Amino acid sequence: MFMIDLAGDSLYSRLGVSPDASAEEIRQSRDRLIRELREQVRREPGRKAELTERQQQINSDADVLVRPAKREQYDKEHEHLRFFTIRSAAAPMFTSTSDRIDVLHRAISAHLRAQGVRVRPLSDVDRSDFTSDVTPNTLLDELIGQC
Repeated sequence: MFMIDLAGDSLYSRLGVSPDASAEEIRQSRDRLIRELREQVRREPGRKAELTERQQQINSDADVLVRPAKREQYDKEHEHLRFFTIRSAAAPMFTSTSDRIDVLHRAISAHLRAQGVRVRPLSDVDRSDFTSDVTPNTLLDELIGQC
């Protein structure tokens, strides 16, 4: 899992690599991005000029980072941007569909409650008020009767 801080626009973040990436990793990322852009040009021929310019920018960025002398010079001149690059996240988030649904439900429920709308819980596990529940349950009724 990765997170990207888009506050800084560095060559590393534009290529989607970390500052300690090898030249081979940078080339692979560049090649992947170029393939994606070429495919996008085929799907959207009206944006050819824009996408071709983006391809040239990616090639230029990668050229700086794969050449040791240019990369060292770039790193010295842009030391502050090393904080705004791709970093590993502390833990994977939303790895399953149920996690995504749970987070969405909580966010929507919190928003609706803030607007004054009563939100029904997903299950009895989430309930805290059972005063209106008059469904007979013989096992529970027997337990209550023994107390």
